Amino acid sequence: MKRTRVRGFTLLELLIAVAVFAVVSALAYGGLQAVLNADSQTRLRGGVLAELQVTLAVLERDLRQVATVEPRDRFGDRQPALRYSPLATEPELELVRTGSGGTDRLRRIGWRVTEEGLERRLWDVIDAGDDTEPMARVFLAARDTRDGREPVLMELRFVNPGARGEEVLDSWPPLRGADPQRTLPALVEIILEVPGLGRVERHLALPGGV
Repeated sequence: MKRTRVRGFTLLELLIAVAVFAVVSALAYGGLQAVLNADSQTRLRGGVLAELQVTLAVLERDLRQVATVEPRDRFGDRQPALRYSPLATEPELELVRTGSGGTDRLRRIGWRVTEEGLERRLWDVIDAGDDTEPMARVFLAARDTRDGREPVLMELRFVNPGARGEEVLDSWPPLRGADPQRTLPALVEIILEVPGLGRVERHLALPGGV
C-alpha cells in the first residue's frame, strides 16, 4: 500500500507569513487608532460647542434683562448700571438684572475670566456694601493640553451712539463726553477665545440702549 506524504510549511514560509501578518496588523491598528482619535476630537468639539451655546444663552439673557438701577459700592457711592474695565486688576462685567418677578427680584451679576475658565457670579443683593459671598459657576472651562493649560479669553466692546456717529469703546461707562441720560450702550460685542473652537463673536443690542 502506497503512503501519501503530507508536506508541511518550511521555516521560511512561516517567517514570511508572520511578517505579512505583522504588517497587516500594524496597518489595521493605525487605521483604527486614527478613527478613534477622530471620534474623540469630534466628541470633544461637540461638548465644547454645547457648553458655548449654554454660556452665550445665559450671558445674553443677563444683558437683555439688565436694569437701569445704580447699585452702591462699599462706600455708599452710586455705580453705573453696567460697568466693565479691561484695565482693572481682575476685569469683570458687572450689571444688575431683573428676574422672573420683575424689579422685585433684582440680582447683581458678574462675568469674569479665571484660571478655571469663564465664571458667572450672582449675588442676592445688588449693593456691594455687605460681604455676602456670591454663587459662582464656571460655564466655559479652560482645557489642559500637552503644551499646558489653554485658557478662555473674553473681550468686550461697547457701541455708544453720539452726535458724531457711533463710538466703539473697550470699557463702560465712557470716561468722557457721555450722555448723562444714557446709562446703557446701544450694542455689546462679545468676543471669546474658546479652547478647541477658536474665536467666537456675538453682537447683542440692549433694550433701551438705542
